[in-house]
Amino acid sequence: MKYFVLSLSLFFVSLTSFSQVNLVIDALKTDYHNVPREVPTNLIITRSLFNPALTDGYTVQAGDNTDAITQHNLDGAQIIGNKLICTTSNIVDGTSRHGLMLGNNINYHVYHNYFDRLGYSATYKNGGEVPMEWTDGAHAYNIQRNCRALLIKGMSGVRVYNNTFYAKEYGALYHIRIEQNTKTVIDVPATNTKIKNNIFYQEKSIPAIQIEQASCLEGLECDYNVYYCTNRPDRKPYFDVGSIDDEGNVILDDQGEVVYTRYTWDQWRALGYDTHSVIMDPKFIDTENFVPVERLNFGVDLGTAHATGLATTAKWELGKYPYTAEQNGEWQVGAVLYGVTTSIKNPDTSANSSDKSELIIIYPNPNNGVFTVELPIDLAEVANHIHVVSITGKIIYNGTIPMGEYSMKIDLSNVPPGIYILSAVNSNLVKKIRIQ
Repeated sequence: MKYFVLSLSLFFVSLTSFSQVNLVIDALKTDYHNVPREVPTNLIITRSLFNPALTDGYTVQAGDNTDAITQHNLDGAQIIGNKLICTTSNIVDGTSRHGLMLGNNINYHVYHNYFDRLGYSATYKNGGEVPMEWTDGAHAYNIQRNCRALLIKGMSGVRVYNNTFYAKEYGALYHIRIEQNTKTVIDVPATNTKIKNNIFYQEKSIPAIQIEQASCLEGLECDYNVYYCTNRPDRKPYFDVGSIDDEGNVILDDQGEVVYTRYTWDQWRALGYDTHSVIMDPKFIDTENFVPVERLNFGVDLGTAHATGLATTAKWELGKYPYTAEQNGEWQVGAVLYGVTTSIKNPDTSANSSDKSELIIIYPNPNNGVFTVELPIDLAEVANHIHVVSITGKIIYNGTIPMGEYSMKIDLSNVPPGIYILSAVNSNLVKKIRIQ
């Protein structure tokens, strides 16, 4: 499927009401970007390509590493459909630039991104002494390939849903690292982390999850994941947790480093984690796109707000949003979803199975009622009538994408939150929209 080439665009639209601004960063290609955050901002970063060449610091600063006056100015930011790949990663010592700095804000929506050969793919950090708790958003349906880790530090309630983690080289140390913020007067642990429906696939000996302080186990929900370690005889992962003494203090070695207690798969499950998770080969067609050869129906239903994943045909190109697919039937694990309801036992299922909803791109989705709809370019040969209907069948929007064009922006900010159906009438294509 071909598309018109979209020019690089960086949009900044100010709003005087509520002292907020809207900032949409779209189709940006660069090695570094520092997001303005001096005032409360509704931020969207989408369809962009980041190729950092340096070996320290962060690629996208959409938050602060330390306590700052910009706390909560980027709450609810959407970073969706981007690719970050470090071009100077050293395969020997693993030096590379980090990806997203998402500190001192909550409720990020980080969806449908591809992270490759970075240090920390994303850092969710509380740099202050006041606990910060997520009530919305997630780090979901992303691919993390050969990155050091996803880092959660001093932040409560971070949701890690339906990602695909892969580690073989380039300095990968663990898939996820959870720790407390220790550079303040009061240590703030990362609690209530939710890790569900992910695939953890590794070809090197690293902990699947490392938890620096036992206090970070508080409220941890880790379950319905798929693990597979090709380098271990039993293919089972292990987990590292910081050791504590009889008085509850973290045990340090002579160099001041945390001493870890290693938990086997069985020991980890005895603690109450991953009781529904499985050890199995996801049988990826390749370790570039991470499409399983067939559906992996091992997840738990996380609700409609977290049901849009990557399609088996997803690609990341500048100015193009990767194809997406909806959860259907039994909940699938990992970042990539099959768009048809088939059993994993069905030998006829192929990597090309999909439904027609994959042909419509809607971003962002979920959204606040303002979104862009994009159709396949070959449909631009005719005008396309667009309808949006409620689940009760009431038409709430009629519009037309003129002949020669294949995308349009729609504003439904005046309609109540809920699920709606967008249809391209001429081509019989439909897609769900979630307005929050």
